[in-house]
Amino acid sequence: NDLFFFEQMHYGKMRLINRTISQLGILSFLASVIVVNILIIKVLVDQDSSFENKNSSAGKGITSRIRNHKIGGPGAGFQLAYKSKIKDQLKIRQHKNDATSATPKVSEGSAFQNMKIRKFQGQKKVESSGAKSNKIDSGSETNNVVLSITNHCKRWAVITTILYPTEVIARVTDMPSWCLVIVPDEKTPNDYMEKLENLQRERRHQQKYEDNDSRGRVILTGKKKKDNALQQNVYFFSLEKQRQWSQEKGPFGSFVASIRWNYFCRKNIGYLFAILHGAEFIFDFDDHNYVKLDDKGRPLNILPFSNKKQNGKLKLKDVNIIMQGSNAFNPHPFMMGASIDESWARGFPLELVQNNYTQGQVAYQRDVPFETNSKKIGVIQFLADGNPDIDTIHRLLKPLPTTLEFTNAKSVLVPTHSYAPYNAQATIHTTHALWATLLPITVPKRVSDIWRSYFAQCIFADAGIQLIFSPSKIFQEQSIHSNYLEDFNAEQDLYNKSGALIDFLSKWDSEYTTIPERMEQLWIDLYEYGYIELEDVYSVQAWLGALIQIGYNFPAMKPRFRNVAIMGQFNYAPDSSSAINDVIFWAQKNLERFHKVIVAGPFSAEQVQLLNANSIEAISNHNDTEFYSDNITEAGYYTPLENLKNTLLFFKDSETIEGVLYAHDDAIMNITELTNGKYPFPSEKFISDRFFHMRKKTLSVKEKRTYANIFTYRIFPDGHVENFLKGRSFSSIIEMYHNQPLAQWSHTIDRYCGPGQTELAKDPDSAIYREEDGSILFSSFLQSDALFVPTKYAEEFARAAELHLKHRIWIECSMNTIMDMVERQANAKHRSVMLCTDWTSERGTYAAVEKCWKDDNITYGFIHPYKIGKEGRMRYDEVYEMLQ
Repeated sequence: NDLFFFEQMHYGKMRLINRTISQLGILSFLASVIVVNILIIKVLVDQDSSFENKNSSAGKGITSRIRNHKIGGPGAGFQLAYKSKIKDQLKIRQHKNDATSATPKVSEGSAFQNMKIRKFQGQKKVESSGAKSNKIDSGSETNNVVLSITNHCKRWAVITTILYPTEVIARVTDMPSWCLVIVPDEKTPNDYMEKLENLQRERRHQQKYEDNDSRGRVILTGKKKKDNALQQNVYFFSLEKQRQWSQEKGPFGSFVASIRWNYFCRKNIGYLFAILHGAEFIFDFDDHNYVKLDDKGRPLNILPFSNKKQNGKLKLKDVNIIMQGSNAFNPHPFMMGASIDESWARGFPLELVQNNYTQGQVAYQRDVPFETNSKKIGVIQFLADGNPDIDTIHRLLKPLPTTLEFTNAKSVLVPTHSYAPYNAQATIHTTHALWATLLPITVPKRVSDIWRSYFAQCIFADAGIQLIFSPSKIFQEQSIHSNYLEDFNAEQDLYNKSGALIDFLSKWDSEYTTIPERMEQLWIDLYEYGYIELEDVYSVQAWLGALIQIGYNFPAMKPRFRNVAIMGQFNYAPDSSSAINDVIFWAQKNLERFHKVIVAGPFSAEQVQLLNANSIEAISNHNDTEFYSDNITEAGYYTPLENLKNTLLFFKDSETIEGVLYAHDDAIMNITELTNGKYPFPSEKFISDRFFHMRKKTLSVKEKRTYANIFTYRIFPDGHVENFLKGRSFSSIIEMYHNQPLAQWSHTIDRYCGPGQTELAKDPDSAIYREEDGSILFSSFLQSDALFVPTKYAEEFARAAELHLKHRIWIECSMNTIMDMVERQANAKHRSVMLCTDWTSERGTYAAVEKCWKDDNITYGFIHPYKIGKEGRMRYDEVYEMLQ
């Protein structure tokens, strides 16, 4: 049965079986098949069980409640009857019930764990000053490396090989505007270039090319005139020349010398060659991946054309923008027209293969420029038809060959917080990611390029660099030298460690703010956790040193903020799958700039479970009317304050989170303005759009008369009210509203505002907040759509917030007074930023936002309102980026 299974599933049919049997013997072959099938069953059963267990509790952790929570200190002592939920929710949610957690929980065996197992004893080589000024502590004098050719090429294809040239190589040499560097090894045939010339000539004859038809090929002018015109865009990097490079001074020579012979990773020298000789793009390929041909028999253009309208800038057309919460992304199901279902790429965690939440969904579709002010395409991975890059278990389970629809398929953009494996078989690195071409040298070939991709994406996320998966312009034929058991053994790290690695990288952080420093530190940490060996640490240090030595300019970092959490408040429960997807999109958008993102709102249990399954921490206040027992629908009147309070309490003792940034889903923030362009996020002061500071010492007499008396008032324990200047007295807030020129907001006299404030002033628990005359100073109202609160004020904020929640005071009537109370009790500081809003018929539209953006006189910190659902995700994304 096993033999029949093999015969039917692979297009090589009995040739593969005969070859395998002849190599291993029939008994060992059948035994290996049984072992592999047992492994497959165990992995899938463990994964299915783990996923089921996690899903069964996914809705519980984040919706747990805190009951009867007390805040100690003067004036406390009251006990809340309402159901406070968030602290338990967040505590339980911390990576334990994540349905897409990359590290499976197993009950037995020796699953790989993210634990530090050793300490790096060497020295760091990349200095802070050097990383910024292209210097490195190399221990020796650096020098300018002599170029091997005098004419630079912007587009380089790189390959290392021990085989004779094939049609694969001939097609690459025939790609317009591309050059090719071939890095031979000690086993590479001596007559390689002669064979390549014959192959090129034969190909041209078959395609009826003219010998003098260069078709846009670059001529490397460093080559001698006698060199055949067929090879004018090809550089054969001879063993002799490689050995000369290893003698160069500084880290450049050290790096070349460190790459062992007869190994796949000699490709690293080819990357360095290409970068030194002007590469803006590197096409990373191997002997078995054919660039497809157009209808004239010529290789397809693997980069898009640019035109005058684009000012010469490259752009990918009609890209599917993927949204998901999971930190692992499986691109295979998304490529349209795949001939097999439930496929996955080599290196994708096996425990997540059946998890649909790792497959994402299309948020919208648009053209993607290769570079904008905030984002850059770093890597394009082409999927391959025929025998694609899948692991051995996939090959044993799924039939081959497989095909991917090319004509109608779209490229997909991977979310910056998600990890997807890409390879060294058919990949383009752009100028922004050339530093990331380095292959680890201490792991098997089948692991090296996948590890490289995951390591790189960890830094991509903090540099605004993006990964694209592109439709198939490549056809791959399986190597006749392939041996399933050899590949299976070589892939063990992929099966056992990929999920744990993604989990590790998702949580990893560094104090360094340049790519060279972060890359060095990351590889050191990866060594200490057992993913690579010591030789790789020395290799990355030499690699970075070599790049600095030849003058490579690393992209600037735009690290995500890890010292603050952002909490998005959704006031209405999503009423459709599209609406809940807007919540997922909001979370993903903010994950581009914040490492910790939480969403809160009146979500149902099913919606919370869905958000949790998407790795989104969700807080539900679905049943809050049980406490308030009013006849109104809860739509953000109280619960945003409760959610913010409890989130602050949860993080108050955190070693990393120094503040919580609260924002309604319809408030867009200008992060640059909120932070004053600083990193990390300034966390010493409150930040809000408060337009009037009640205790501003520099208030003029006019300001006191025109503003203070309009926006503030004093309420005494007996219920009577006086204006700010104490010039007039009223029996109630209602009488004052009708007779004192207060800001005209009708809700001031609703029981959820002024009357509630009156009850608070009468409450003995409010004694610590009274003025010398016994009154409580209140603000009438404030737009409360965004606020930053340092966690060091969490206790004081919670005490004041609970007092307002106790008397059911709306958030608009609470926030300004709460900040004032905290400032008095904790000597807190405050910074105001401008809020831009619109009350015309254009309110909530792009036109209104555009007015704020184009206002040359004011830089706004918040714009409100603008909802994702108003004009769509693409427009929201555009507005968000425009404001930064």
